[in-house]
Formats: sequence, C-alpha cells, structure tokens
Amino acid sequence: MDESYSSNTLITDDAIVRDRNVFILLSRELIFTSEVILGARILLEKNPKMLMIVLSWILLFLAGHAGNLCTVSASRTPLHIAGLLPLSEKDGWSRFFGYSALVGANQAIVDINNRSDILPNYTLVLNVSDTEGNLPAALNRLYEFLYEPPVKVAIFGSLLSSLTEVVAEVIGKWSIVEMSPGATTPVLSNRDKYPHIYRMLTSAAGFSGAEFRMCGMFGWNKIATLHETTEPHVGVINELQRLVSTSNVSIIAAESFYKDPYEAMERLKSKDVRIIVASFYERMVRKVFCSIFKLNMYGPNYVWMIPGYYSNGWWMVEEEGVSCTVEELKQASEGYLTIAYSKYGRGEEPGVGGRTPAEFRHEMADVVGYEITITDRGSVAAGYDCIWALAMGLESAEARLGRGLDSYRYGDDEFARTVGRAFQDLSFPGMSGPVQFSEGGDRSGDLLIEQNIDGVENIVGIYNNIEDEITWNRPTEELWYYSDGKPPFDSDITKTIELLQSIPISVLATVSVLAALGMVLGVMFLVFNIWKRNNRQIKMSSPKVNNIIATGILLAYLGVVLLGIDRSMVEETSLLTICRVRSWIIPISFTLAFGGMFTKMWRVYSIVIANKTKRKVIKDYYLFGIIAVLLLADLAILIPWQIIDPIQIKENRVPIPQTEDDLTRHEKREKLYVNCTSNNNTIWTLVIIIYKAFVVVFGAFLAWSTRNVKVSGLNDSYYVGLSIYNTVICCMVAVSLSFLNTSSIVVTFALVSGFLLLCITISLCMLFFPKVIAVYRKNEVADENFTGIRVGTTMVPTMAHKPRALGGDMPTTSAHNGEFKTATTDGSNPK
Repeated sequence: MDESYSSNTLITDDAIVRDRNVFILLSRELIFTSEVILGARILLEKNPKMLMIVLSWILLFLAGHAGNLCTVSASRTPLHIAGLLPLSEKDGWSRFFGYSALVGANQAIVDINNRSDILPNYTLVLNVSDTEGNLPAALNRLYEFLYEPPVKVAIFGSLLSSLTEVVAEVIGKWSIVEMSPGATTPVLSNRDKYPHIYRMLTSAAGFSGAEFRMCGMFGWNKIATLHETTEPHVGVINELQRLVSTSNVSIIAAESFYKDPYEAMERLKSKDVRIIVASFYERMVRKVFCSIFKLNMYGPNYVWMIPGYYSNGWWMVEEEGVSCTVEELKQASEGYLTIAYSKYGRGEEPGVGGRTPAEFRHEMADVVGYEITITDRGSVAAGYDCIWALAMGLESAEARLGRGLDSYRYGDDEFARTVGRAFQDLSFPGMSGPVQFSEGGDRSGDLLIEQNIDGVENIVGIYNNIEDEITWNRPTEELWYYSDGKPPFDSDITKTIELLQSIPISVLATVSVLAALGMVLGVMFLVFNIWKRNNRQIKMSSPKVNNIIATGILLAYLGVVLLGIDRSMVEETSLLTICRVRSWIIPISFTLAFGGMFTKMWRVYSIVIANKTKRKVIKDYYLFGIIAVLLLADLAILIPWQIIDPIQIKENRVPIPQTEDDLTRHEKREKLYVNCTSNNNTIWTLVIIIYKAFVVVFGAFLAWSTRNVKVSGLNDSYYVGLSIYNTVICCMVAVSLSFLNTSSIVVTFALVSGFLLLCITISLCMLFFPKVIAVYRKNEVADENFTGIRVGTTMVPTMAHKPRALGGDMPTTSAHNGEFKTATTDGSNPK
C-alpha cells in the first residue's frame, strides 16, 4: 500500500513537471518567434524590398517550429539532470571552470532537445546548483536534489576532485550515474568505491604516465616530487611512485606542503635535486615559483614538470603573501614543462552536434566573452561533451533495459550499471576530441605536453595514454634551448678535480739532502765522541751524555724529513704508519737532545750556584736518571694517546670558486688536504707542548743563571748554555710557524723545516766542534786558572793555587783556604 502510494505520487509529480516544462518550452519558442518577427519588421521599415524574402522565411520558420512544438508538447517526457558546479565568487579560480562547463552544457541541452534522432521521447532538463567550491555546500546541494522531486536520472559534476570524491561515494549508495567535466584524481578509478562515476577528462594518472615516459626518454633516473596535500595531487604522485617502483627510476626526495611550499623546497634544494615533478592548484603556483626564484632552483640545471591547467599569464596576477615581482616569477618559470588536457578537438570534420571543433570554439566565444584557442584551459567543450555522452548513454541503456528512462528510481542499481556499460561502449567525435571511456570511467585520449617559452605555453608534444607514446611536434633538442640543446642531467654531474695539497718532491729532496748532511755530521761527531772517550778533554765533558744528545739530534733530523712525506708520495696505509712514527720521534728526539743539555746545565747549576755542601759529586748516572724521567713523562702522554685516540688520516676539502670555463665543462676544483690527526688532537698536542715548554723554560733559567761560568777549552757549559738558548728560540719560532695560516703548505713546510734544520745544526756544532778543536789543538795547556764566578752579588774567590786537574762541565769543589779540589764529572780523577 505504501509502495503503491509512493509510486503514484511520483508519477503524478512527473506528469505535473512534464506539463510545466512543455509550457516553458512553448513559451520560449513563442517569445523567440515574436522577437524574430519584431526584428523583421524593423528591417522591412528600413528596406521594403526585403518584404517578400522575409515573409517567406517567417512562414518556413513558423511551419518548422510549429511541428517541433506539437511534437514536444505531445510526446516528450522530461529527464532531469542535477548539476553541481562551482559558480560563486567565493572561489574565483574554480568558478572559471564551473562557468565554462555550464556554458557548454547548456548549449548541448539546446542542441539535443532540438533534435529528433537522440532521445526523441525525452526532453533533457538541467538543474544546476552552486557548490561554492567547498564540501559542505556541495553535499547540501546534493541532498536537496535527492530529496526534492523530481527524480534526477544523472549528476552533471561536480568539478573539483576533493568534492567529487565524497559526492561520488555518496551517489554510489544511491545508484546514480555521474558524469563530471573535471575531477581528475586517480582515486576515482576505483570502481569498488566509486562504481558510477565517469569523467570527460583523462585521469591525472595520465600526467604521471607522460612524466614517467619523459624520464625514460631523456635518461633521468633520479627525480624528486613536490605536491600539495590535497587531491588530485596526492593521487598523481602516488601513481608516479607506482610507475617508478617497476623501473630503474628512483625518487630521491618527496616533499609535500599545505600552505607554504618554501620549507619543503629548501629540503629539496639541500638534496641537490634537478628533475622535479610537481602537482598543485593555481592558488599555489605563484608561491611555488617565488620560492623557486629565491632558492635559485631554475635555469639550465633544472627541469620542472607541473600541471597544465593554470590560466594564461598566471605570473602576472598579484597575490597577497607573494613577495616576488612579475619579472622574477617569469624568470623562474622560464622553460617549465606542463602536462595539459586536450580540451578542444583539433579535427576538421564535423563532430557531434554538427559543428567542427573550430566552429564550436568560434560560436562559444560570443557566449564566454573571449576568444577560445585550441590550448584554452576552459571547460566549455568538456561540459558540452558531458551532456552528449549522458544523452547517448541513456538512449543506449533504454534499449538494453527494455523500459523507459522515466522509470528510474533512486537505488535502481540495474539502471545505473546498464547506463555505465553504455558509456563504456561510446565512441564519438566530440568538441574536445574523440570521446571514449576506459573500464575505470576515465576518458581515453591524448594529453598535451607544453613548454613555457618567454611567457607563452607552446605545444611541443602529444602523449597518447592508450599507447603510452609521446609524439614530439619539434626536435627534442629545441626543448633544451637554455642548456645548449642537451637535456639537463638528473643529478650533479660536475666532475670534481681534487688538487692534492702536497710537498713537491724537489722541496722534500732539498730538505732531505740537508738533513742527510746534518745526520752525516752528527754521526761523525758521535763516532769521534766514542773514539776519543778516554781523551782528557772529551772525558771531562761527560761523553755518555753527549752520545745521548747526538742520538736525539739524529732523530730530530729524521723527524724533519718525515714531516714532509704526504699522500702524494705513499699509500694511505704507509702514510698512517709514518704519521704515528713521527708523532713519537719528534717528542722523544727533543727529550734526548734537550734533556741531555738540560741535565748538564743542571749539574753546573747544582755544583756552582746551589752548592750547599763542602764537597758535592754528581755522577753521570744521576743525569741518566733525569733523562729517563723525562722519557717516562713522554710515554705517559704518547701511550694513552695512541690507545684512546689513535692518529687517523682525515681529508679536508676546500672548494675553489668556479670559472665560466669550469661551468661549461661541468668541472669544479677543490683543494684536498690530507692530515694526520685524531679526534682530540689539539688537546693531546697542547699537553705535550705545555710539558715541553716547562722543561724549556727551566733549562733557559739554568743557562741564564750559569752564564758566567767559563773554563775555556776544557769546559763545555758555555756552549751548552748557548745551545739551550738556541733551542728556546727554535721552539718559539717553529711552533709559531707550524700554526701559521699560509696559502700553501709548501711555504709552511719550507719555513718550519728550514728553521729546524738550522737550529739543530747550530746546536750540534756548538756542542761538538769545540771538543774536536780542543782535542787536536797543539800545545794545549793542561790546566787553566779559574778567574771567578759571579752569581748575583756573590763573588767566588779567585784561585791562587793551580789545581792538579780539571774535569767535567764544572769541577767538583770544596773550599779550604781559597783552594778548589777537582775531579772529573764521573767522580774519578782525570789522567
């Protein structure tokens, strides 16, 4: 009973609506006829000769329209289509597409209703509501259509992907077919979730197919993506990722943004990406390219692939929050590639509706108010073909159903699926090009590949998403007019030329020769010292300590040579060994050489200056003990250093500014410094320097305190003191030079090594030449008077008695009646 009542109520409502629409159509025809007659009368008043011609035309016009009116009023049933389009000023950028789609749809309604070969028993009625470009308004308008009679057999729209996703899912539950002039998100191809939606535009997944195909053609294996966090952009990038996963192409960076793209693009910049596939609406395009300009991510090294549905001259539109000028946006956007929908057919044969695509564009230009080109972004042709596809699909479905289209009720899944299968069988020449649909409800067709050249987007190729092929309209070399006809590389292919900062062989050879000569001299002195160890002059100067000093000096010569060996001469493993060896040789050689001089001076100071007893004998083994303590201090630093924080080879690169020639050859140069260091190298080095500095300062104090102690020819304390002064100066200058920041390590090495060799050689000669001279001097006086020692204000009395023998650096003394008793430095009497 309830079902019968409901059915009768709907039939009654349909009858009322049918009569109302017939009346409206009749009224429109009569008004149009009266306007024609009025215009004819005005024309005849101006030109009476046209009377017979105009009267004949009016009679024919009335006769033809009278038949149409009778047919419409007598036999046509209205079929209502609900239109959901963004038409308000609240969302201006989408209103352009909504309005243009409505213009095309209205023209298709008129053309179809005026024909008797398409839906001859029905009159299409399009009821349109404004979605305002937002989801709440769109759902509100949808439910108004669904709950207010009459029944809508189909939905025209909606246009935005984000809205269409929800609308398509809702009407899927109501079993209503939907034909959208836009809504390109790939997710709508999911027939389980969206079973009854069809689109007049190719899915945006086709964008990914074209972009992926271009990557393969130009050898780009590393790409990056940037997208707005809304549909269809998320779906486009997901489709690209799916395609990439089956190939050798990899996405090395994927960034998204909601309102401000700058931070996301900074991250792309940090990863040095070159090929960027981007997807975002026009409301973000100025922000994106302003960021591109600020980050300098444009020019011959970059390729940007973006959607092709932005309005012409988008960079000339001022926008709040965009700080770049028009010229800066134009400069940053030069050369980008777009994947655009082919929204207007290029054929010259008449298509559906009896017009050629060119005639259709010309006719619709008067309605939209601007010239429509073949690359226009508007949706006039898409809206026109949408209504034609609906009409042809409904007509085909009626024959398959075996019942009238006005029998449709919400929830009639058989009706919706039958109409859907009819859509998939369609194939007709539309005003937007050949129309046919895939199983997923997507428009099958071509996509345009365009390039922005001097502010004009030119068609450079066509991508066939059915065959997955690109046909170029021009040689591909012309695409890369800004990079010498060659496609940019997908990563930085700049060849890095490393300029190893090393010591030239000639410099090291010179230093090595000088060091070798010094070592030969040192060996000669060492041999002489051992050979003449029993000689009176040699024995009195502690020859064993002198041997230690000579050994330390020989190691110092070797350390200077090792300082000059670098990565250009030996392998890394050998260099590491050399570095660790010289880190031991340099401090130990210093301890042996300076430690020996330090102990000898300490003995002089202890005997002469700090003498508190009547007789004091300091033998050599005391001196050896002091040297051993100094060596133990070295080991206490060096051993933990090598265990806890061992020396490693580390590289430091300093870039050199590129020249124009370098950029042309894709080359860059950098200085490579190979250093021997450790994690805490500075700390360990400072510990050694501070310890050595203490010993040096103390040695200088001893030398200064005993500066007046002189026993000519037989006592080397004077020369030991000079050697200590020389060492102090050497240490101060050498350490300063080693920290000097020069433009070349060659200069630093030459200064440091040259000064070290000079100081080492001076100390060696001052210590041993006087002994050689003293040994071979003829008529050497056996004993010399000691004229006195001045220390502070204290005067040691002059010796009136000539001692029997002198020894060492300073005689061991006991004062008694003005006499000094003497002995050798090892405690025995000299021969």
